[in-house]
Amino acid sequence: MVKSNENSAYKRGQELLDQGNYKDAVVQFDAALQEQPDSWKALNSKGFAYQKMSRYTEAVECFDKALLLNPQSVEVLNNKGVTLSMRGLYKDAIACFDEAVAIDKTSLEALNGKAIALQHMFSFKEALDVLEQAMAIDSKHPQSLLSIAVTLQKLKQYERAISFFKKVLANDKNNIKAWNGVGVTYQLMGDNNSALKCFTKILNIDSHEIQAWISIGFVYQKMLKFNDALKCYKKAQSLINGNYHHKLYDGLASCLTKLSEFDQAIEVYKQIFQREEGKKKWDAQRSIKFVNKLKRKQAVGALPPITGADATPPAPAAPNS
Repeated sequence: MVKSNENSAYKRGQELLDQGNYKDAVVQFDAALQEQPDSWKALNSKGFAYQKMSRYTEAVECFDKALLLNPQSVEVLNNKGVTLSMRGLYKDAIACFDEAVAIDKTSLEALNGKAIALQHMFSFKEALDVLEQAMAIDSKHPQSLLSIAVTLQKLKQYERAISFFKKVLANDKNNIKAWNGVGVTYQLMGDNNSALKCFTKILNIDSHEIQAWISIGFVYQKMLKFNDALKCYKKAQSLINGNYHHKLYDGLASCLTKLSEFDQAIEVYKQIFQREEGKKKWDAQRSIKFVNKLKRKQAVGALPPITGADATPPAPAAPNS
């Protein structure tokens, strides 16, 4: 029997999770677990909160504990798979998703998660094969259509990608992920103006949509409008309530470097290094070294104009769909 005070802590944790207050949510889930240590749901939710804070190792530990209590939970397996994928452990992620599908062949979340992991491994045709399975289950499933569109985008089949994004928009004209996908695709096609229109459309739907501000900032960087890009990143930063957001921090640090604001850029890269694991962590370390090198050149008057692709740390990744 679930004790009432534990139930209250769990519910409060879920509310905080929905609000994006992940740190306080963890406190509530810990309180729930003190009352009921075998609550796999509290462990799962705690792991999800850690995932949102980019604390992937701790998230996986929570999911593993939850799976010891409920090894048949497709939800936990999917959450673990997504977290492993975020860490860049794509083969391990796929193993989780395969295990979830073995339990529930209709798990669209598992099939989409596997497809996304395959995308990251550049196995785009294999990803499409998995997504065909998902479409056989539900041909109108928005996430499956979006995943197909992203895969086609990766294959540089841009017109086909846009057609799948538009299938989602035909059923939901305010689907932010679809508008973002169309915008990113236009951006990859070199049509920055059309991309900006799509991202601006998102802001018309929800002016607090953080990803749209980041995407517009990225496009402005591509157009060498670094001050405009910085304004967009700063706006996004004001909306995240002190939470960490890798794409935002990555874009912000790159933009600050372009503007020769080296000390600020280094501080942002340090935050990325402290919060990330795996490749993202080491990319940040490499960028810190690069920006420090630029800073030393600036000090002796040997710094060339920072406009070319050869005079910048790794550019922020294009905002994904």
